[in-house]
Amino acid sequence: MIRIERTCTSFRATVIQEGEEIGTMEGIYLTQWFLKTRYHFTGTFIRFMPSDERFNRSGLTVDIYLHDQNVIVKDALIDWLSDSGNGTFRARRIESVI
Repeated sequence: MIRIERTCTSFRATVIQEGEEIGTMEGIYLTQWFLKTRYHFTGTFIRFMPSDERFNRSGLTVDIYLHDQNVIVKDALIDWLSDSGNGTFRARRIESVI
C-alpha cells in the first residue's frame, strides 16, 4: 500500500555537494510517501542553476537546503535534468533545521 504523507514546496533552495555550495534550485516540490516499511522522498524542480558547468548534469548526489521550510533534503540524487534546467530527484532522508 502506498500512502502519501506530506508535500512541501519552496521557491528557492541552495544546492550543496560535500559541504560546498554548487548552485541554486528554483520551484522545488517535495513529496514524502510511505511504501511497505520505508519512507521515500521524491521531488521535482523548475530550474537548476549550477555555479560551474561541470555540475550541470544528472547523476549528481547533493544536499538541497530549502530556506523557507527550514529543511535539508539529504543525499538527493538528480535523476533527470533537461536542457532547460528542470528535472527530478530522489532523496534518502530529510532533516529539519531549527
